[in-house]
Amino acid sequence: MTPRYYDLVIGGVMLSPILLYACFGLAAAVSLRPILRRIRYTRLFVSPSIAEFSLYVSIFCLITLLA
Repeated sequence: MTPRYYDLVIGGVMLSPILLYACFGLAAAVSLRPILRRIRYTRLFVSPSIAEFSLYVSIFCLITLLA
Protein backbone atom coordinates (compact mmCIF):
# COMPACT_ATOMS: atom_id res chain seq x y z
CA MET A 1 0.00 0.00 0.00
CA THR A 2 1.44 3.34 -0.99
CA PRO A 3 1.37 6.23 1.47
CA ARG A 4 -1.02 9.10 0.83
CA TYR A 5 0.43 12.57 0.62
CA TYR A 6 -1.97 15.37 1.36
CA ASP A 7 -1.28 18.75 -0.19
CA LEU A 8 -1.34 21.88 1.93
CA VAL A 9 -3.82 24.42 0.53
CA ILE A 10 -3.25 28.09 1.39
CA GLY A 11 -5.43 30.63 -0.37
CA GLY A 12 -6.35 28.21 -3.13
CA VAL A 13 -2.70 27.40 -3.86
CA MET A 14 -1.71 23.77 -3.41
CA LEU A 15 1.70 23.32 -1.79
CA SER A 16 3.76 20.18 -1.58
CA PRO A 17 3.80 18.31 1.75
CA ILE A 18 7.57 18.64 1.84
CA LEU A 19 7.16 22.35 2.63
CA LEU A 20 5.21 21.41 5.74
CA TYR A 21 7.95 18.94 6.70
CA ALA A 22 10.56 21.65 6.20
CA CYS A 23 8.64 24.00 8.51
CA PHE A 24 8.38 21.30 11.18
CA GLY A 25 12.10 20.56 10.83
CA LEU A 26 12.96 24.23 11.17
CA ALA A 27 10.75 24.56 14.24
CA ALA A 28 12.38 21.51 15.82
CA ALA A 29 15.89 22.75 15.07
CA VAL A 30 15.14 26.23 16.44
CA SER A 31 13.63 24.76 19.60
CA LEU A 32 16.71 22.58 20.14
CA ARG A 33 19.17 25.47 19.81
CA PRO A 34 18.93 26.72 23.44
CA ILE A 35 19.45 23.20 24.78
CA LEU A 36 22.42 22.60 22.51
CA ARG A 37 23.97 25.94 23.40
CA ARG A 38 23.66 25.11 27.09
CA ILE A 39 25.68 21.92 26.62
CA ARG A 40 28.10 23.80 24.33
CA TYR A 41 27.35 21.72 21.27
CA THR A 42 28.90 24.24 18.88
CA ARG A 43 32.37 24.21 20.44
CA LEU A 44 32.84 20.64 19.24
CA PHE A 45 32.92 21.79 15.62
CA VAL A 46 35.18 24.08 13.62
CA SER A 47 32.22 25.70 11.89
CA PRO A 48 29.16 25.95 14.19
CA SER A 49 26.90 27.22 11.42
CA ILE A 50 27.55 24.11 9.32
CA ALA A 51 26.92 21.94 12.39
CA GLU A 52 23.54 23.60 13.00
CA PHE A 53 22.64 23.30 9.33
CA SER A 54 23.51 19.59 9.35
CA LEU A 55 21.34 19.16 12.43
CA TYR A 56 18.43 20.77 10.56
CA VAL A 57 19.01 18.53 7.54
CA SER A 58 19.09 15.45 9.78
CA ILE A 59 15.83 16.41 11.48
CA PHE A 60 14.24 17.22 8.12
CA CYS A 61 15.25 13.85 6.68
CA LEU A 62 13.95 12.02 9.74
CA ILE A 63 10.58 13.79 9.53
CA THR A 64 10.36 13.10 5.80
CA LEU A 65 11.16 9.41 6.19
CA LEU A 66 8.74 8.88 9.07
CA ALA A 67 5.84 10.79 7.51
